[in-house]
Amino acid sequence: MRIGNVELTPERAAIIEGVAVIADLHLGFESVMQDIGIAFPRMQIKDVLANTRKILEKYSVDRLVIAGDLKHEFSRNLPYEWEDVELFLDAFSNVEIDVIRGNHDNFLAAILAKHGVELKESIRIDDWVVVHGHKECNAEKIIMGHEHPAVKIRKGGVYCFPCFLHAKNDREVIVLPAFSPLMSGSDVLGIDSFLSPILDVSPDGVEVYAVDEDVVYLGRVRDLRRAVF
Repeated sequence: MRIGNVELTPERAAIIEGVAVIADLHLGFESVMQDIGIAFPRMQIKDVLANTRKILEKYSVDRLVIAGDLKHEFSRNLPYEWEDVELFLDAFSNVEIDVIRGNHDNFLAAILAKHGVELKESIRIDDWVVVHGHKECNAEKIIMGHEHPAVKIRKGGVYCFPCFLHAKNDREVIVLPAFSPLMSGSDVLGIDSFLSPILDVSPDGVEVYAVDEDVVYLGRVRDLRRAVF
């Protein structure tokens, strides 16, 4: 599935000119849960490494951009975050990696510095500007994360699918699904507005591309609301 020169993949990545963009890995989430007294198995890093490796191999990518929230905790670097971020960087040391600052990445620079990786505010790829999405951006074409978009369809049970979003008005915006397998996502059918100041539009007119075994175009939010409610 493509939007212009951007390929949307079932691995939750956007591919532009041989560059893969993913967002919202939230490494170390399990450490945060344990820190507040909730027993949570450490499982995310294995899935993240396997899925990233699959993207690099399947799409012949030699550059990887993390569009924010590589780690989870706001206020400090927890043990699993140190370990998991370093495991991630070591696993892909043969790939050019750019990391964009997300709202969860306040103390990430200290970890990245050991690997010679700079924490950036934005990256330009072709005619797209990649940001995390928690701050305003004046670019005309933006790829971002931050929202963790998903679509929940109730038919007998509740089926939840991560999704890409596409908004086009005064500017064009593609929103990536969360790459973390532990982030369930925010149901775009049940919201009145978005978190990001970049998405200053009604959700009704935003296009939804659901992720399952493939990427499937579902139409606009308003049409989905009519169909499922």
